[in-house]
Amino acid sequence: MFEKSTIQGREEFIMMGKRNYGLDIARICAMCGIIILHILGQGGVLASCEFNSTNYWIAWWVEICAYCSVDLFAILSGWLGIYKKKHSIFRAIELLAVVLFCSIIITVILAAAVPGLFEGYGDIIHSIMPILAGRYWYITCYIPLAVLQPFINKMLLALTERQHRALCLLSIILFALIPTLLRVDFFALKDGYSFIWLTVCYVIGAYLRRSESECGISGCRYRALGTFFGGSFLLLAGNLVLSQSLGYDIHYFISYTSPVTLLMAVGLLVYMKDINVKWGRRTVKALSSAAFDIYIIHCHILIFDRILKDRFVWIADLPAPAILVITVVYACVIYLVLALPGMLRIFLFEKARLNRMMQAGAKKIDGRIYPE
Repeated sequence: MFEKSTIQGREEFIMMGKRNYGLDIARICAMCGIIILHILGQGGVLASCEFNSTNYWIAWWVEICAYCSVDLFAILSGWLGIYKKKHSIFRAIELLAVVLFCSIIITVILAAAVPGLFEGYGDIIHSIMPILAGRYWYITCYIPLAVLQPFINKMLLALTERQHRALCLLSIILFALIPTLLRVDFFALKDGYSFIWLTVCYVIGAYLRRSESECGISGCRYRALGTFFGGSFLLLAGNLVLSQSLGYDIHYFISYTSPVTLLMAVGLLVYMKDINVKWGRRTVKALSSAAFDIYIIHCHILIFDRILKDRFVWIADLPAPAILVITVVYACVIYLVLALPGMLRIFLFEKARLNRMMQAGAKKIDGRIYPE
């Protein structure tokens, strides 16, 4: 009924024979949020806004709202992966293959379009294999999580739900609340750019999935949406007050590891997972399936550093309300435009039977690393 391939493991979206399109929408919104972060940050909007101006705080409110996108992505992995029955290293292999494929295509196209783009062989190697240059942090942190997922699931499912809840609370206190409150990275979480933080989010997502019926998650959608907006305004107001009293913006509690940011991500997931999609289901599924491709393409070292950098500085000079609208519109446009090559990549991998080849290779490894 649905294809077995793609790095997101689309089969995981199908629960009890019915695809949850609300989770597809959550994935799409999470990637749009990541694009917004890059428009405001790498695109130069935040750096171009005058400190303490209305535009500055509007831009930062948009940034705060988008900050939970990475946490949402990781929490989704836990929600979808906790009951996964098939244990395979295929996803990690496929993810690396997609990075290599997209990087080669981007390198060839831009090298042909911009003569003299590369100064030496080192630039070419980093363009073809950006991971060696320290790029794609989410992917490099996600791959070990994907490899260890079967063992993590077994350990989590060995816990009672009460024990699992205690694990989540302790993890939030140790890895989110205390480091954020004291502004000291005690456990080398690097503000969330780490395997440990993705694992914490995975554990939380897994608990939310396990306790969905017992804790009444499905009955509190609009409270969850209120939690998202309430958290965003709390962070905005708190930083506004602190900036006025201290004379500078310290970005307090604004990070991936912030407990408020984490709570906002949970609120979005709870709200979106029960969205009933009646029309355009094939489009929603296709757009969701291309999400990781969109991340890989627009975060490629050449595109991120040379095309996206300071490309959106002009947004900082727009009227304050327009900053929100234009930023969101451009994020959606970028998503839609990059979804096309992403879907083409998926099609080519299917037709060239690359997925079958990788599945065959993964099957030989699975028996050795995932003993029954």
